Order: sequence, then C-alpha cells, then structure tokens
Amino acid sequence: MMELEKESKLVRTGARKKQRLTWLRWVAAVAAVLVALTGCSQPKEQAGQSGQSGTSQVQSGPTQTGPTQPDTSVPNAGTEASGVSDQGSAALPPEALVSASQLDQGIKAKQAWQIIDVREPSEFASGHVPGAFNIPLGKLEASLVQVAKDKDVILVDLNGTRSFTAWQELKSKGYDARHLKMLVGGMEQWKSLGSGEVTESIGGC
Repeated sequence: MMELEKESKLVRTGARKKQRLTWLRWVAAVAAVLVALTGCSQPKEQAGQSGQSGTSQVQSGPTQTGPTQPDTSVPNAGTEASGVSDQGSAALPPEALVSASQLDQGIKAKQAWQIIDVREPSEFASGHVPGAFNIPLGKLEASLVQVAKDKDVILVDLNGTRSFTAWQELKSKGYDARHLKMLVGGMEQWKSLGSGEVTESIGGC
C-alpha cells in the first residue's frame, strides 16, 4: 500500500514537471517571437523616420545663388541692332559727349565740326544729320585720311554703340581724344528732338 502511494506521488510529480517544462518552452517560444518581431520592426521604422527627415531637410534647404553680375561688355553693332540704346556713352568722359540739342545748336551756329556717320550706306541714305558724310564703321580704318585732325569730329550712328567703337578706334590711331565726340543716343535721339532736321540722300561715301 505504501509503495503504491509513493508510486502515485512520483507519477503526479513527473506530470507536474512535464507540464511546467512545456509551459516554460511555450513562454520562451512566445518571447522569442516577440523579440524577433520587435527587433525587425524598430530598425525599419527608424530607417523610415530618418529617410523622411533627410527628405524634409533637402526640401526645406534654401537654394542659394550668387548675386547677378552686371554686364560690362563693350557695346558693339550687335547690341545696337537689338535695340539697346547708347551704352557706349557711359564709358566715355563727359567732354566727349554731344547731345542732340547741342548738335542742333552747333549746326545752326555753323560750328566748324566734321560730322561722320558710321552707319551703313543704306541707313545713311534713309536719313542723316545735315552736313554729315558717311564712312561705315567697317571701312573707318581704311578711310582715316578723310578724318580731320585739326577740328572736332562728331561721330553719329543709330543709337550710340557703333560710334563708341569708332571713337575707340580713332583714339587708338593717335587722334586727340579732346577732338573726338559722339552723339549721345545717335539718330534715334536726333529724330526724337523734333526740331532736328533729317537730310535724305541716295547712297553714301
């Protein structure tokens, strides 16, 4: 009888241990699954947050650009053809500039000026300042013998750009800058004067 009771106790104890071991294994398995799920989800979430943060920083970063530099190029016939008016006069000393009204007064007072129109012959023929004669800018160097050195020379073009180039060229050829002048605004300014007479001719020289 005693032996049966002991055997019964041993059986019950073994069953409890077996149940306890099974329960511990189950808890361990659940914990492993939770750890695995938590460990995988956090890096992804953090990576997503860091990616969003980087994107927001890129989007919110201001675009910096340098200040616009002014155009300091020397005006030429190309800028004149595009309608840019009288840029060359800004680079010349004040005494080298003649306004349309000053030119008009000088012509009426019969000033001993030589007025040279450096436009093309067709432009010159369509209308020019009275008393002017035509030496196109491209032929100026070959026509220096016609340019006076003992009187003031007034250079005229459409709006002041080619005459600026002519002024520079004559100065580089040894002409006295004190005798070289240019009409500010060219023929455009002369025509806008109202009282400025325009002479038409056929051809040019």
